[in-house]
Amino acid sequence: MREKTLKNLEYNTIIELVAERALTLPGRMLCSALLPAHTALESESWLTETEDAVARLLKYGDLPFAGINDIRPAVRQAAVGAVLSCADLLRIAAFLRAVERMLAEVTGNREGQDDDLAVHQKAKRLEAFPGFLKRLEQSIAGEDELFDRASDTLFSIRKKQRDAQDAVRRELDRVLVKHADALQETIITIRGGRYVVPVRSDRRAAVRGLVHDTSSTGNTLFVEPMAVVELNNKIRELEAAEQHEVLVILKELSGIVSTQHDALLENTVILAELDFAMAKARYALAIDATRPALNEHGIIVLRRARHPLIARDQVVAIDFELGKTFRTLVITGPNTGGKTVTLKTCGLLTLMAMAGLFIPVASGSHVSWFGNVEVDIGDEQSIEQSLSTFSSHMREIVRITENAGEGTLVLLDELGAGTDPSEGAALAIAILDHLKASGCHTVATTHYRELKGYAMNEPDVENACCEFDTETLSPTYKLLIGVPGVSNAFVISSRLGLSPRIIDSARALITEEGTRFEDLISAIERSHREARTMEEEIERLRLETKKAQQALDLEVEKIGVEHDRLLAKAREEANELLSETRTEVDELLSQMRQQTSGAKSSDHRIASDMLGRLGSIEKKFRLRSSASNLNEDKILLPEEIVEGERYEARSLGVSGIVRGQPDAKNQVVLESGSFRVKVPISELRRSRKKKDAPAKRRASSLESASVLRSDIVMRAGTELMLLGKRVDEALTMIDHFLDEAMLAGLSPIRIVHGKGTGALREATHNALARDKRRVLTFRSGGDGEGGDGVTVVDLNLS
Repeated sequence: MREKTLKNLEYNTIIELVAERALTLPGRMLCSALLPAHTALESESWLTETEDAVARLLKYGDLPFAGINDIRPAVRQAAVGAVLSCADLLRIAAFLRAVERMLAEVTGNREGQDDDLAVHQKAKRLEAFPGFLKRLEQSIAGEDELFDRASDTLFSIRKKQRDAQDAVRRELDRVLVKHADALQETIITIRGGRYVVPVRSDRRAAVRGLVHDTSSTGNTLFVEPMAVVELNNKIRELEAAEQHEVLVILKELSGIVSTQHDALLENTVILAELDFAMAKARYALAIDATRPALNEHGIIVLRRARHPLIARDQVVAIDFELGKTFRTLVITGPNTGGKTVTLKTCGLLTLMAMAGLFIPVASGSHVSWFGNVEVDIGDEQSIEQSLSTFSSHMREIVRITENAGEGTLVLLDELGAGTDPSEGAALAIAILDHLKASGCHTVATTHYRELKGYAMNEPDVENACCEFDTETLSPTYKLLIGVPGVSNAFVISSRLGLSPRIIDSARALITEEGTRFEDLISAIERSHREARTMEEEIERLRLETKKAQQALDLEVEKIGVEHDRLLAKAREEANELLSETRTEVDELLSQMRQQTSGAKSSDHRIASDMLGRLGSIEKKFRLRSSASNLNEDKILLPEEIVEGERYEARSLGVSGIVRGQPDAKNQVVLESGSFRVKVPISELRRSRKKKDAPAKRRASSLESASVLRSDIVMRAGTELMLLGKRVDEALTMIDHFLDEAMLAGLSPIRIVHGKGTGALREATHNALARDKRRVLTFRSGGDGEGGDGVTVVDLNLS
């Protein structure tokens, strides 16, 4: 790709913005070097990388890049035998800590962690060096210092140094006390790395020793007393030994770096690539960009495309198309109307997609990979080279026509401008014909009316214009494909106050054919504007329908929750009722045993009395358990079900419209919004008014409670046979079976779906995996349980 093309389309500015979002120097270097891919396959791979990075950002946030620096120079120096400094090793230690943090982030047991993301897989290729890191942390104290414990030898040397220094200070303290009158100051200082005391020059003889320095005035001599000469010599020897041991340690650590040279450099490459991918993702989110569909057929379809370098509150989104039904697009319209921005938007978004970057468009957008993108935009006239505007454009167009061919996208701004209009229009048409014959995909802007007619009559060529609002006398910057631009010169002049007489004179100078042509174009533009208004209204209605559908889905979900609550309440009421009845029966039986243990003559009376009391308890039980059934609708027969009428499925707590006729099993499809389920006719009741809904739910709860053990347990069973069923039938049966098993308190249960093609097993497992509310765990059957033809389910009965 030519550098001039990248510059004219402002691709380099985009790359700078991406690079600013990289958090490491190697990552920024990769961003700055990013160019459009050489193949469509490579572009697709780069887009997938960006998509994974965006998914990582949205799900888990950014990756930890703190502490990552460029250690490559130090590693390469160590590889050729150089001894690294403490500062170099300190940076390598920080780098290794960053590697461990990155590995911990992508290999941790975070709930819901998606290990399939490419960025996670790449990060897992990092190699940690915990042993080496521990050695560095124990050795390197700062940028020019080692810890005493870096080696036993260093620890011993430094201990001896401290002992020798203490001995020197003690000896010098005695000198300070003994010869205080001969000293300039009673202090100990250092000259040339040796401990000395400041002696007055006139009392030099009072302190025997070696003179190492004098003051600027000559009044003070810095003398090393003879008593500490040997101790100072020992300190110097220990310092030399310390430097030697430090060098030994640094050589050792540098050797480890040299040994791990390849792995360390590979780590730097992986981290740089991770930062590069995340920088692309950060930029994508910053400009609200999405992934376009990529093709190699020259098809560009941009939905609500925005130029990424224009502020969001100022840019006007456009719809752009090229390559589906035409390969050449001619854009006309007034100056400052948005033609050049449209041209640049098309070219820049194409280059971004080819480079693996997301682009600011709506979903459903397509971008083609091109082997070459040629651009002629802007005025490049040069006084130095004696080039006019026309000449500068023509030199560029000559080069483009020579290189044009299949797989080339050509963008031409103001084609044929800068010369005589008639000749310029003829040249422009000839150039477009040549590019079309060469197999190029071309977008050109122009003011020439002749090119409007050319685009209308020539196959594989289409008109487009940038809309102009004649009411406000300003462009709207919206692109209208299929509509040639209108000059609007007379309308604009009239609104600006030009005399009607002058405008009428101007109209008379235009040929009748020209007038009809402009009128035709105006009519086409009005029709297109009306059609676009209708499309926008349709889109608005579609969005409203989608929102309504989402609200309905939410309502169905709420109904499901309410259904669960009612089932739980019914179970609780049934248990309470059963507990109360059992208590009363136990008390009654106890009394019967006590009283029948007496005279047998009263047995008949006692038994009669007890039976009466049992009857009262039974009546009480039935009254409480079926109180809500007093006004229950009668059970419907199959011939009473009317398609299109609203009914309630009591066991599901759902009401809806019946669709279709009852099947052979006396089941019908009940439709509630987007929710469709097969329900036995015996479960259906005629739908009541909304105000009766709470009463119905209470009735359903009490009915469920009263028959919990006498009916549900009898019907439930622990095994469901799905052999020979279709997937939709099986899903309905599984739902009913889970409800009945939950009510009956049965777990585990078996679902027999057979092996076959595996479709029933897969549908069963998917349905169970989604049902977190009722299903605790599930597994395929083991040996003796039916193997893969059976699924064993543990229900959540808590």
